[in-house]
Amino acid sequence: MTCPAHRPRLRRLWRLPTVRVVGAAGPASVLLAAVLFPWPWASAAVLVAGAAGIAGYLHRNWGRVAVERRLLRALRDSAPRCPGDTEVPTLTAPVQVECGGDGVTRITARTYHDAIRALGYAMGRDRGFQLDLVRRTGGGRLSEVWGRTALPVDTVYRRLGLDTAARVAAEQLAEPERELLTAFADGVNAAYAHDTPFECSFLSYRPQPWRVEDSVLTSLVLSHSLSWNEDAKRAEAVVRRALPAPVAEFLLPGGSAAGPPPGLARHRAEQVTDDLLALDSAIPGSNCWIAPGDDGPLLANDLHLALGVPNVLYEVDLAWPGTRLRGLASPGLPVVLAGTNGRIAWGVTNLTADVLDLVPAEEQDLRTRTEEIRIRGRRPVTVDVTTVGTMPVAPDALSGEKVAVRWAGHDPRAADLRFQRLAHACDVDEAVSVLDDAHGVALNVLVTDRNRLRHVATGLLPRRPAGSPRGEPADGHLTGKERPRIVEPADGVLVSANDGALPEDEFRIGLDLDPGHRARRIREVLGTAERHDAAGMRALQHDVTAALYLPYRDLAVSALRRGDPVRALLAEWDGTASTGSRAFGVLVRLRDILARRVLAPYVAVCREHEASFRFPFRDYDRPVLAILGARDPALLPAGTSDVDSFVADCVRAALPARPQKWGRLNRVGFRHPLTALAPWADGLLGIRPRAQAGTLHTVRTAVPGFGAAGRVVVTVDDLVTAELPAGQSGHPLSRHYADRHAGWASPVPLRPRARRTGCRHALRPLESR
Repeated sequence: MTCPAHRPRLRRLWRLPTVRVVGAAGPASVLLAAVLFPWPWASAAVLVAGAAGIAGYLHRNWGRVAVERRLLRALRDSAPRCPGDTEVPTLTAPVQVECGGDGVTRITARTYHDAIRALGYAMGRDRGFQLDLVRRTGGGRLSEVWGRTALPVDTVYRRLGLDTAARVAAEQLAEPERELLTAFADGVNAAYAHDTPFECSFLSYRPQPWRVEDSVLTSLVLSHSLSWNEDAKRAEAVVRRALPAPVAEFLLPGGSAAGPPPGLARHRAEQVTDDLLALDSAIPGSNCWIAPGDDGPLLANDLHLALGVPNVLYEVDLAWPGTRLRGLASPGLPVVLAGTNGRIAWGVTNLTADVLDLVPAEEQDLRTRTEEIRIRGRRPVTVDVTTVGTMPVAPDALSGEKVAVRWAGHDPRAADLRFQRLAHACDVDEAVSVLDDAHGVALNVLVTDRNRLRHVATGLLPRRPAGSPRGEPADGHLTGKERPRIVEPADGVLVSANDGALPEDEFRIGLDLDPGHRARRIREVLGTAERHDAAGMRALQHDVTAALYLPYRDLAVSALRRGDPVRALLAEWDGTASTGSRAFGVLVRLRDILARRVLAPYVAVCREHEASFRFPFRDYDRPVLAILGARDPALLPAGTSDVDSFVADCVRAALPARPQKWGRLNRVGFRHPLTALAPWADGLLGIRPRAQAGTLHTVRTAVPGFGAAGRVVVTVDDLVTAELPAGQSGHPLSRHYADRHAGWASPVPLRPRARRTGCRHALRPLESR
């Protein structure tokens, strides 16, 4: 029987082009023919013309129509329904499962490992293709099912060697993590045996069984997305080689804010290209904070990642005797990244750690092997993979020299997954002990019990003594006790927003840290009250105050003449990145233009050392504003006689014919991976772009393709609110495919809907036959 919460939403099929055309033309022809019924010849002519038009459309688009039929068949055959009682091998006892009105699978088991088996089953059912896509991407095997369009991605990942690193790391897992991943794999494989994901049916293949090493590989793909900073390390090396030390220190992250170094103007180029700066790259990050509430500490965490459908995060609700574990996990990993177990609450942000070194690759140390990449519908191609030991050799030389990449992720300890033991911690002391013992991806972890709180750096962190020359390779890795931390802050507040919150007095940890605008705004709001509530925490997650742009507003207002309507527009700006602001779009464009005109000439010389050089760092406002603040026309492009005139000219360049509201410029939509192969299906598979408040440097981060992939507010006892940009299910006909988007997109809490009857069933041990 199909439960209401699992009844297929067939009306979504209307978004397919052929369904829409035929579905509109057919009834329209019949209706018009009925109107003309008194004139039979006219009525018949209308029906014939309508049928001919539909036939002509189908004939002209026969190729796409055939693919649409295949997609429709795949969707129909896998339409979501309540599965009923299902057998899952290796379960030791029945597990009760309920899919609630929000799409979250609530699991009640008699043991922890049975709960994890059930979680594997739920993830495999809801996100089976997403799991397979991640492991194929990490292993460089996407072209096997995707075709030649995936060949560039496969080539990159084959050269990275994540598949080999995952196999080695899986062999060295400690027993608790091996048991965990084995139980999870059992559940995923039960889901694969029960149903084939619609994407796999559409692409005509069945996913291979899930293995322990596939979860390890998934963790390495996540680690790569968070910590692979080769571009920044290359750019830093080139800047230091091309420019004198004082100039390089001024331009690079962490430089002095005192002002431009003497003689800076001598290093300004007259001719520059438009692509010298890579401005505002979306670097995975997050906001997390802990603040005192009326009934104990509150923790808020929004995880900033690439946006798409299905969500890159999955809400987890597991219960076994003595514990209820709730929070957000990454599909393919039975590990809660942010949540609560009823005794402690924790959240994470990207540490933005310096975990990669570029080391000279001596010719005699190079080893090259040839790997074959199979391509769907075509002959295989080969790719040469060159390494020095376990280190991949970069395909592009650095200033003419071959370099190998020493990345923490290639160390087997980088995927030890001991972070998962937080699920069993009873208090802050146990949690910190777990984190000190864990390696894995480099993260800030904020953790609290009812009385204490900590901010701890965890992960495999290279040992870089404070004050050691930048660019010098690390000497080993920090032990858990050596990693920086903050213990019991006096005000009872902890904040992490990818900034330099942790002390680096003894060891240098970060690379290109966030300039700190989000963190300062969070602290400012939290400082206005001694106690907070969940509603206030959610409101802060949606805060769009854009303090970064205030100096640019002030520069523009000072430079423009009184009576200028643009001056009035900017002077009246309310300081936010709200959808209705017309001034904010102008300021965003002004900041971009000023950076390119002011900063690019000073790094243009780097192109002489590296043909592909681009300045990728986030902390570029500091040198730009320092140069403008010096009020010296000699530091600005040739021909500049007055700083205000230069700024006014940049404002005019930033001004469109009619300033548009920020919501029209910042439209955020979500695409399904399949639309890369079938763009005509975007209406069915994706979520159309909508106006969104916020930007990269506001607490509410939302720009096209990037933003808060999940937001939670938790107490030690329970998860209070959870927001996802789409839904729990990965099936477009499920009511839970995009049902949570409205709540995620709205800064105002939506009125909760009446709870629907959920699908209740049991997972049972495999009966002997």
